Amino acid sequence: MKITKEFTDDNQVKITAEIEPEVYEQFKHRASRKISQSTRIPGFRPGKAPYNRVLMHVGEPAIARQAVDLLIDDAYPKILEQEEIKPWGPGNLDAIKSENPPIFEFTIPLEPSVELQGIEKLSKPYQPQPTTEEDVTKFIDEARRNSAIIVPLETKAAEGNVVFISLQAEDKKPEDGKDPVVVKPTPQQVLIPTKKEQRSSEWPFEGFARSLIGHKADETVEFNKDFPVDYSDPDFAGKSILFKVDIQAVKGLELPELDREYLQSIGGFETVDDLRTAVKSRLEAQNKESYDNVYYLDLVDQLRQQSVIKYAPQMLAQEEEQVLHRIEHDLEHRKMTLDLLLKIRNKTLDEYKNEEIKPAALHRLERSLVMDALTKHFSIKVENEHLESEVSNVVNGLIMSGEFQELQKSLGQKKFAETVTIEAANRSLENAIRAKLLEIADPSAVVKPNETEKPEAEKPEAEDKPAKKPARKTPTKKSAEDASIEEAPQKKTTRRKKAETSEE
Repeated sequence: MKITKEFTDDNQVKITAEIEPEVYEQFKHRASRKISQSTRIPGFRPGKAPYNRVLMHVGEPAIARQAVDLLIDDAYPKILEQEEIKPWGPGNLDAIKSENPPIFEFTIPLEPSVELQGIEKLSKPYQPQPTTEEDVTKFIDEARRNSAIIVPLETKAAEGNVVFISLQAEDKKPEDGKDPVVVKPTPQQVLIPTKKEQRSSEWPFEGFARSLIGHKADETVEFNKDFPVDYSDPDFAGKSILFKVDIQAVKGLELPELDREYLQSIGGFETVDDLRTAVKSRLEAQNKESYDNVYYLDLVDQLRQQSVIKYAPQMLAQEEEQVLHRIEHDLEHRKMTLDLLLKIRNKTLDEYKNEEIKPAALHRLERSLVMDALTKHFSIKVENEHLESEVSNVVNGLIMSGEFQELQKSLGQKKFAETVTIEAANRSLENAIRAKLLEIADPSAVVKPNETEKPEAEKPEAEDKPAKKPARKTPTKKSAEDASIEEAPQKKTTRRKKAETSEE
């Protein structure tokens, strides 16, 4: 077999394979036998008709087509072995340039490769912010608001009120031929925070809820807002937006008292101090997790931007499908659909894919490949004790989220156990990689073994039961859109499959 190959810039290889005439003749006879097994040849049992009789019955073209199919299945794995090609996934038969002698053209996606650069220069101070008593108070107040009784008000909206609105947003300077409506009229519930409680992540912009202070039901309020080009919401970025707000109702919140009955109902606490201790412990864990996710993602991105990363386009396409599937799954849990999200965003599916899915998929894929490369670079292996600990964490997390029984039922016991183990292994591996990155980026932040345990006298006597945080009653647009498109990278597996033929 005569083979020529050409490596392309998109991490694929183009193969041209020419089959020797004598080999082609052998496969024509094999094709004849296969045809005679499925085609009735008068006077012969299935598979027993001689070549010439089959040729007379079905014709040369039919035998040639069958011979080519058999040759492709036979030649493809031999090409991979002979040329020492490591495919990422199935190759594609681009063309049959000739049938006699057979000349095939394949395109084969190659395994990804990462040339890590900049590890020795990796640097970033590890400085998570401490949890304050004010943070604890805010958490408890929010929990009380979520358990509050909503009462109608005839007064103007004020701090602490919930305002029921219909919100519409229009681009004041739309592009030619483009619909100016950015957000179609959408019902919203807006809690008006104090100035201290106001968040920079507020949607549609910081200070929006407080802009409703002083307005009553049945009023229409309009706001003009110019957004910077790097604004977090791509619908608004770089645009001048007119917001139209129809106020439908203003309601107040009657918060429950922090008495024993309430303390027992939210977690079996005896005193307010018990509640505050448990809440602080929970917030510290949440804040650390949140900080760590951003911190280590930034370190991986530093490496990603400096390293040489190569992968086939099919790999990115697969990642895009997974990102879209995850978004649809998350939206389903929020009682939404992708179609509804697109209507709210006033986008087509193609626009949404190009503007958000593809960039998110690219980042996830490249981060994942960098993580794989780090695993190999540091020869990281997961210890059994760490894996067992993470299995418990995964199971406990599923129980707390209420997904345990649903997943176990939908996957079956065996598949469920495998899924939990794989997730635990991924987490354990990621934790090990993070530990290595921290050693390089900020050695002073690495906790030494003898520093992990406090003396008995220093250990706080905290209540084991964490405060139960009720779900928010006021869904925002961001919660619907932020459907896990930027997440911690997952491990990839390489695949070896036979070539897939495209329809001519």
